[in-house]
Amino acid sequence: MNRINWTAVIVLSVVGLLVLLVGASLLSGWGSGGWGRMGPGMMGWWGMGPFGWFGMIFIWLIPVGLLVLLALGIAWLVRAVVNPGGSAAPARACPNCGRNVQPDWHTCPYCGQALE
Repeated sequence: MNRINWTAVIVLSVVGLLVLLVGASLLSGWGSGGWGRMGPGMMGWWGMGPFGWFGMIFIWLIPVGLLVLLALGIAWLVRAVVNPGGSAAPARACPNCGRNVQPDWHTCPYCGQALE
């Protein structure tokens, strides 16, 4: 069964998001000399203040975080539907008839043998 390397998925997603943000910010001022519509003194370097990059990253963390939580919730739901019992206690065999019995039973319901 193929397993997903979640570390690689997360790293590639973060790198892709950063490339998208940098590309969008560089292309936003393409036709106006890099200053946007407000002029050079209004918002600082390339249309952003000194902490503009950090602000963009933190603003994107909210929807990305919600998408990650949604994906984890769907994965948990699929796993719960596929394996509804979870980690059930292992069954043991009756020493007399060999049929599976639950670990907390004291007598075998099939043959009546004491299981202790």
